[in-house]
Amino acid sequence: MNQQGKVITELLVMLIMIVLTSGVILLLVQSGILSVKAENEQVSILNTEFIPMGREGSLAVKDFQLCDYVDPAYNCVNEGGTFVAGSEVHFRFVVESSTYNGDIMLVENYRVKDSQGKIIFDVEDKDNFHFDTSSSELKEKVSFKDYFVLAEDAPEGEYSLELIVENPLLVKRTVTFKTFKVVNE
Repeated sequence: MNQQGKVITELLVMLIMIVLTSGVILLLVQSGILSVKAENEQVSILNTEFIPMGREGSLAVKDFQLCDYVDPAYNCVNEGGTFVAGSEVHFRFVVESSTYNGDIMLVENYRVKDSQGKIIFDVEDKDNFHFDTSSSELKEKVSFKDYFVLAEDAPEGEYSLELIVENPLLVKRTVTFKTFKVVNE
């Protein structure tokens, strides 16, 4: 092997070692095994997702109920599937979510569709309900409650409530549907 080829090979091996070492160090910092201290404070040097790692975890809606009323203790009063036009439709549900670095962030939104599939009520993004907390557990269960009012002139038929829950930390989203009937008195 000539001298030029040997120098180029050594240079390539050295560059590969530098890239691999940097990647391992950034991975250890991202996972929290290594930390950077500046004046007795921990500072994250990774402000973006530099290392393309998938975030593991789960997000699920459990115990989704439609009710006449949900009390302050999140108990469903008169669970049902039929509501009178002009009445309030209350709902409660439990979200089971994995934590990410000891944090949970949930975003709730919903829309209501009439019997023809036309959206009659859609909560705008600015009105999303945000829930943020810290936890020492691997999974947490969080209870939610909300309600909407049916129009006085709502036509009879089968309606659907589309519940959208997201966890931006896990980059996960789940959509759950619940159908109910609207009747006129």
